[in-house]
Amino acid sequence: MRHQKIVLVGALLLLVALAGFSRSLFTDVALSENNEISSGEFDIGISKDGERFYNDLKLFDFSDLKPGDERTVTFYVKNRGDLEVSRITMTIYVNDLEDGALSPAEKEVDNTTDRGELSGYLVITGLSVQHGNITTDLTEVAGKTLKELDRKEVELFKGSLEEGEVLKVVMRIRFSPEAGNECQTDKVEVDMKINAEQ
Repeated sequence: MRHQKIVLVGALLLLVALAGFSRSLFTDVALSENNEISSGEFDIGISKDGERFYNDLKLFDFSDLKPGDERTVTFYVKNRGDLEVSRITMTIYVNDLEDGALSPAEKEVDNTTDRGELSGYLVITGLSVQHGNITTDLTEVAGKTLKELDRKEVELFKGSLEEGEVLKVVMRIRFSPEAGNECQTDKVEVDMKINAEQ
């Protein structure tokens, strides 16, 4: 009987050992390697003709204007990135200057000989934005002078400008017929900042 007990205990120990050993035979591994997260590119550019787009570009230069003259500025804004643009604004910055010595006629009426008055007589007669087949007139700026729009944000576009899509912006500027001699030989530097938002 003692022998049976020893055999039975030995068999049980063997089964326990084998059961423990057999559990270690079954293994499995799942791998996930080289996972990546990257950001998209958010980029707009401007162009005079809609062909080549730049981050910094002089869009216009009008000289020798006389009261009553009107000029048109046309430029294009392109989504050069791979993310959608949902809003585009334009902020105009003006710097009025006297362009050289005052003329005799200007001297008689110009009380600000260190700066010009021209931006107060340059009136936006129209501003429109074309996206695809839809043209939107921005009537809220029509009739305002460059001086009135100085440092004011104007919303050009709100919607969805997809990768590669282009907006056409047309702005008409008129030198007011009401301008007097105080504007002779004046010059205004105009900077435009086009801002895009996702």
